[in-house]
Amino acid sequence: MNQQEKKPVVEGAKGWFFQHHPIFLFLFIFGVLLGLFYVVTLSKLFYAYFFPWYIQLNANLSGAILKCLCQDITVAGECIFSSGFSIKIVRGCDAVEPIALFICAVLAFPAPFTRKIPGIIAGSVLMAILNSIRIVSLFLIGVHFPQLFNIMHLDVWQGLFIVFSIILWVLWLLWAMQRPIERRRART
Repeated sequence: MNQQEKKPVVEGAKGWFFQHHPIFLFLFIFGVLLGLFYVVTLSKLFYAYFFPWYIQLNANLSGAILKCLCQDITVAGECIFSSGFSIKIVRGCDAVEPIALFICAVLAFPAPFTRKIPGIIAGSVLMAILNSIRIVSLFLIGVHFPQLFNIMHLDVWQGLFIVFSIILWVLWLLWAMQRPIERRRART
């Protein structure tokens, strides 16, 4: 093969890469941020200070909701007890990872930073609320329909949480990209 035959292939690959460059940049930044998240969450400092406090907060909030629903429960640390059922909130049941995935996706996307902060706050709060709803519903399922607990815990709620996280990110994305367009239209 001579140089002229190789050139179109190289140029084609180069053109393809530059067309898809924003996607690769997003994935690279997302991966780096996610890696940093896992480095932080695997540290002893995270497990010694933040994580126990956060798990207890989840248990206390969920326990307060259950008490409002006339459930006779006791909250002790990360556990919620009743006479017929108890649950313990552990890593994976805390919504830390889905919230971190959402935050990393928002931060990695090339949108104005002024759109990222409200998105991160609103998304994190909504996902924390959803997690409390998940814990409360799982407790009530455990009390009233114990045979469904594992299916709801491992299959249904995990899938729902992933779908909700993706939908929330897409909604943020649509909002973040719409706002600058509206401003440009208003100026003309």
